[in-house]
Amino acid sequence: MASRVIPDVVTIDGETWAVRRAWPASRNRIAIEAKRNSAIRAGFLSDGQSGIDGHVDTDGHVDMLEEGRDPKLPGLERLLAAAGNQLISHRPGKRAVIRLADGRFAKCVRPSRAAGIVAGQDRAEDFRNGFALPNVLSADGSTVVLSALPGVELHDPQRLGAHWSRAWTDALDAWALAAGETVTPMPVHSADSEVQVLEEWRDRAHEFLGPQRAEIDSLIADVRADLLDVGAASAGEKNAGEENAGERNWGPIHRDLHDKQIMWDPVAGPGLLDVDTACLGERELDLGNLRAHARWRTQQGIWTPDYAEVVIREISRVTSASGLDPRRVRTYERSALVRLACVYAFRPRWSGLTGALLDAAHE
Repeated sequence: MASRVIPDVVTIDGETWAVRRAWPASRNRIAIEAKRNSAIRAGFLSDGQSGIDGHVDTDGHVDMLEEGRDPKLPGLERLLAAAGNQLISHRPGKRAVIRLADGRFAKCVRPSRAAGIVAGQDRAEDFRNGFALPNVLSADGSTVVLSALPGVELHDPQRLGAHWSRAWTDALDAWALAAGETVTPMPVHSADSEVQVLEEWRDRAHEFLGPQRAEIDSLIADVRADLLDVGAASAGEKNAGEENAGERNWGPIHRDLHDKQIMWDPVAGPGLLDVDTACLGERELDLGNLRAHARWRTQQGIWTPDYAEVVIREISRVTSASGLDPRRVRTYERSALVRLACVYAFRPRWSGLTGALLDAAHE
């Protein structure tokens, strides 16, 4: 079955840039982020510009934005004009992250969207029971400046060395402390919501899945049945006292918890990033997402099986200690595995390995 392929590289002004990430932008249009050394450029590919051979013509068929500019992100050019500020990531037309010269970070979004980031920071207050969180230092309509957290991401075992196990123990213990009554009102992410996210990613990636389409459809049907069997009730049902099996472990969740979202420092302990997705849902979702990423990191060759086993063991420990349902963790893990297969279909470096994600979802 034929499938569109996002190219490994694009040519910009005669130079070859590696396509690091891509996202659906609009009908027949793909947003891309390309990197050359430490520099980042963003742009778009339109229908017909990436074919099944994975090559892109170099005669103007790739529409790259000007370096350091994005017409839909008004704060980007202003921030990058300051000496020492560095672009870290750029999803064109949507979002960019800049490391400021003094160590702080800035997130650039579309006009009026910054309020959503600030609101997410407020919703995540429950996680301060165990984690350090970035503080909002300033904000306008399209830019939020956040304080930096000490330590390193729990993504790179080499940087953590002998502290790998301790760091993950601390991080999972910190996560467990967020359980209980929420401090601020939070949006709800139910089992129905999870199914919707899964189906949306399947639809976005449809053109790029090739022979995996039928398998993903089958897995989504299977995961949907498991999720909705004891799915979390709506917020209205919860307030009315109509509990079911899924609600027993209802509480604050990050909703996109993975190793790149967690920092650790031997003195300051664990920290949590990108908390604007914080919401109310089944606590097992976060742990299932972490397990799925642990499996994926081994397939990527970033973690050894031994490093992954440390993480999986800690997840199992916290699942038991917190009274969570290991079967529910597995259901959310399967959901995350299928979603990651769709997400990484847009990343040329890794798209050829996504079959391993589906294999893990079948187990």
